[in-house]
Order: sequence, then structure tokens, then C-alpha cells
Amino acid sequence: MVKVWKKGSWINFREGISMRTLSYSENCLLVLFKIDSGKLIPLHNHPQAQYGLVISGRGFFTSRNREVEVSEGDSYYIPPNEEHGFRAVEDVTVVDIFIPPRTDYLNFARRPDIDS
Repeated sequence: MVKVWKKGSWINFREGISMRTLSYSENCLLVLFKIDSGKLIPLHNHPQAQYGLVISGRGFFTSRNREVEVSEGDSYYIPPNEEHGFRAVEDVTVVDIFIPPRTDYLNFARRPDIDS
């Protein structure tokens, strides 16, 4: 069965942070985020592994002891339960993959446009 999500509208996730669910299943969630320059995602953790790709822009992943700069073309992996945050120093667009899906983000997801 093929499921297809056509280009959807952006959801204002938090002030200065927009998201669009790209696709999902019971095993994985693919999300596109836009983060405005100067915005901060505070330290947090979650039981899902997080993989990502920076489409454009630049920012820093943060932990309690370290900052790691990422920019266009960089990819990343955050292990389950690893405490992390993000600070955008330019407008940033990223694709994040959560395995298994973040159920809190599924609340923002829409159904596929094609489900055959």
C-alpha cells in the first residue's frame, strides 16, 4: 500500500517555529521544521531516536556541556533519551526523522492525501 502526502500547509508549532508532517507510519515519523533566526528550543529529551538533515541555515545543537554547529547539508543523529536543544543563528529548515514516531507530534499530523 502506498501512502502519499501532498504538500501541506505549515503549522505554527511554537512562536518562530513552524512544522509540516511529511509522512509517518507506526515505525517512523518524517517532519519538516522551519526555525526563525534567534529562536531557541530548550533542553529536552524523548525516547525516540532523532535523525536529521539541515536543508538551509545555521544553528547550534546544545547540551548541558557542549554546543555543536550545524549548517546546510549537515546531518545529525540524537540517541534516544539524549538531552538536547537547538539555537538558530540564521533561519533554519531541517528534516527530522523520529524512530519510533513521536506520538506528541502525531497530534499535528494530517492523514495521507493518497492511501491506496
